[in-house]
Amino acid sequence: MALQADGFDRSVLLPPELKITHIREAVEHIESKADELIDIYFEQANVFSGIVGILGTQALDALSPYKKHKHPDVAQQRFPDLSLRGKLDPPPQHALESKRSTRPWALQSHFNHPGWYVVWRYAVDQTKRLKLGKVAAIWRVDIAFLHREDWKYEGSKAAEGRGGRTHTFGVKLPAKLLKNCIVYQNPRIAIHQGGPVLANLDE
Repeated sequence: MALQADGFDRSVLLPPELKITHIREAVEHIESKADELIDIYFEQANVFSGIVGILGTQALDALSPYKKHKHPDVAQQRFPDLSLRGKLDPPPQHALESKRSTRPWALQSHFNHPGWYVVWRYAVDQTKRLKLGKVAAIWRVDIAFLHREDWKYEGSKAAEGRGGRTHTFGVKLPAKLLKNCIVYQNPRIAIHQGGPVLANLDE
């Protein structure tokens, strides 16, 4: 990583016409709105996680050339969340999906479509120290172009009458694939034992 003082790595390849300023402003929007909704996290963390992804889509739609799909069922349930200038059937190079995770490398999807993926990696920190003044802190942003062969099918544990999650796809060897796709990492944060921790800033 070639992170600069503001936490951004400007050498990371981005989707066409997407800029660092769009990502920076999107991070600020997500954190601001998520802080207002933090009670949802303590009631139902998985719902809050979904909101983080929605806020990412909302921010990029408002602030960047990538716009939400005009058909709600596609934008909400299918692929992609956004496309360059709102194209209805974009090529993979102009398709952008907004994901979120609390884990440092994992990336899952209900589809294995090729295209760009932005992952807002966040933590809920009641001390407001991981990111000063923020309860919901975006501590890293990954942006990667993924091909169909980068995904592996993870199956479904759902069974009639017993519930369970629907089928998903996961990225193969995500730490290896995404290590050069980190466009932003909060300089105050390091990864320790599989999660974000406050870095030793004196070293």
